[in-house]
Amino acid sequence: MTASTGILGGTFDPVHRGHSLVAHRVLKACGLDRVLFLVSRRPPHKHEPGLTSPFHRYAMTVLETLDEPNLFPCHWELARPAPSYTIEAMQHFQQRFPRQAFCFIAGSDSLRDLNHWREYDKLLTEHCFIFVQRPGEAVDLSQLPIPPHLCERIQAVQPQDKPPIRNGASYLISLEAPDVSSTALRRILAQGGIPSPFQLSPRVLQYAKKFHLYERHQEDPQESL
Repeated sequence: MTASTGILGGTFDPVHRGHSLVAHRVLKACGLDRVLFLVSRRPPHKHEPGLTSPFHRYAMTVLETLDEPNLFPCHWELARPAPSYTIEAMQHFQQRFPRQAFCFIAGSDSLRDLNHWREYDKLLTEHCFIFVQRPGEAVDLSQLPIPPHLCERIQAVQPQDKPPIRNGASYLISLEAPDVSSTALRRILAQGGIPSPFQLSPRVLQYAKKFHLYERHQEDPQESL
């Protein structure tokens, strides 16, 4: 039986419970064996001033997944020149592990600018995507800014459909994703607040506070001694 791996890409600034919950739900709905938290060095499609250093963001994903047997941090992008592109990641993992099936996990908001992704046509025809429906955001697959023959590659499914992971097939799936965002958590931490443990794990919170990662007037945090 072919092993299957989900790749959840993101800046994880900070990684939060919503990331882990989505990973678990995709893992169950699609019958995955594991999910990799692929930490971005610098996202090519997002302009995020003040992005926390890759060292800290990766460390937080290690803490978040420490007790999770099927979730793993992944630093592949951090060893490469920035920016790194999704097509490069998918090609790398499929070439490195040819006997495994891979799918890339992204939020449904990614569909709005999918036409700006590098080689998006090849991503949809040669790889597999799981687009997770974000709360309160309706997506009309027929109105995506990509050619109709590529729109047809993306199917709207439900968890009970057990969508198969195979190249050339992508899915928009509703998993009741939690309404948690890294942006909101950074704002709470910058104001001296303490997020709920249902939003941010105590380990990640402790790490962020120790290194003053999101304090409004932070000093230069020490990454290592």
